[in-house]
Amino acid sequence: MAELRVELLVVEECPHVSQARADLESVLGQGVVETPVQLVIVNSHDDAEFLGFPGSPTIRIDGEDVVPPPELPVALACRLYRDADGRTLGSPPIEAIRAAVDAHRRGRLEAFQRQEARLRAEAALLAEAEDESADVSAGDDPDGEETGG
Repeated sequence: MAELRVELLVVEECPHVSQARADLESVLGQGVVETPVQLVIVNSHDDAEFLGFPGSPTIRIDGEDVVPPPELPVALACRLYRDADGRTLGSPPIEAIRAAVDAHRRGRLEAFQRQEARLRAEAALLAEAEDESADVSAGDDPDGEETGG
């Protein structure tokens, strides 16, 4: 199963980095496994283009922006967000961070459950085949009737 990949993309001297990092670490601290945050400092327009960077700070969980930007151009500038009440924020709303992390964790749980169900089904089929093989080698035919006699 894939580990949670967390990136905090910023420009140097962004005044909102500390709030974004604090909110991110608060959400990540609620998990049972420590998750490292990769800090990515975007220094040039070329870097911003390459990263598809819409402004600082940007938080990505598994490569997905926690607040997908509505067709923003790449920018070496501050990025503004809105909370649920429409207030302007300098960093992603903590609810958006929590939702992205929870979605990743749910996806991992669902993948684990699918894998376990598949393994159980395979084990049941194998056990059934072994039972049929044992019946045949004990003198019974596959239909359950005695063949010896």
